[in-house]
Amino acid sequence: MANYQKAFQYAFNLESTDPNGTLIGLKNLALWRTLSVHGFSQEEISALCEDLYMSELWQLLKGAQIYDQKTAGLLLLVASKGLLGELLAEMQYYLGIKQSRKMCDATIGHINRMSASKLQQWLFASVAYFELVRQKQAFVKVKAGIGHAEKDEIIPNIGILSV
Repeated sequence: MANYQKAFQYAFNLESTDPNGTLIGLKNLALWRTLSVHGFSQEEISALCEDLYMSELWQLLKGAQIYDQKTAGLLLLVASKGLLGELLAEMQYYLGIKQSRKMCDATIGHINRMSASKLQQWLFASVAYFELVRQKQAFVKVKAGIGHAEKDEIIPNIGILSV
């Protein structure tokens, strides 16, 4: 059975070469940015993320019932990015399980019987795909004038925008 602390360390050290680089992974979360804008210190946000927010996500994904530690860590990362429901729905569809978008006993059973390396590859690829989609959506918003614009950038149907 997977351990929360090990899963947390694995999930948020993926983007860092520093073994103490948990903050690098956490700082990429929308939650981190939101709390820092509202005046929370780095230490406060880190404690809230690890002790409250990620712990709740761990309960939702039923991480302690997952046999493979690395898979549990990746699922925690997926959950922290707000992608768990979407990926579970895809997995449940593929496996022929009723699509609930929640971690049910049938889904956990399949996860524990699957090849851990194949599942991990799929999780990495899925996270990368959704990150690309989010970047594209942000780019489209900027180009459509919904987001911010650079000085003298031409915005479709608006002309030259001087900021």
